Amino acid sequence: MDDNVKILSHNLKFLRKSIKLNQEELAKKLNIKRSNVAAYEAKNVEPRLKTILEMARLFDIDLSHFLQIKLVEGDKFPAFDGGKTKDIEKVIPVSLDNADVSTFIEKSVKIKKILVGFKAFYEYRKSRILEKSPESEKLIFDIDNFIQLIEHMLSYNEVMIKASTNHQRLTNK
Repeated sequence: MDDNVKILSHNLKFLRKSIKLNQEELAKKLNIKRSNVAAYEAKNVEPRLKTILEMARLFDIDLSHFLQIKLVEGDKFPAFDGGKTKDIEKVIPVSLDNADVSTFIEKSVKIKKILVGFKAFYEYRKSRILEKSPESEKLIFDIDNFIQLIEHMLSYNEVMIKASTNHQRLTNK
């Protein structure tokens, strides 16, 4: 079994118990079935990316710690950021001049268009799957996960564009 799935399974159960929730209560907070929580904790099923992000947000834990480091009692871990870094200097070094920032913004807008195109393509591809079979269900699951990843990338890209625009505005004052 994949070590990352074992870590996720352990951490989910550990964090759920640390905030004194049973599986049913956690399932309600995540808007999923209790049986899904049980399967995630039993290492039978890996949650979708959207659910993993919701879990990290709920437990207020950095995503990389949640997925990669086996938590133990007394651990301190970074809080969930969700890609929304508040300190603009951490996102864009102050030493960049406005020409560099403008180029970065232009490239980010192009990337956004590409991601929107990928998302539309995969949503269309998913809509064309008419046959219900185990293979098609797996394909739909994979497409849904990829669409969630694209949405996350679009969200992060938007944060970067806004941060760059603010940086440009602040340096022009």
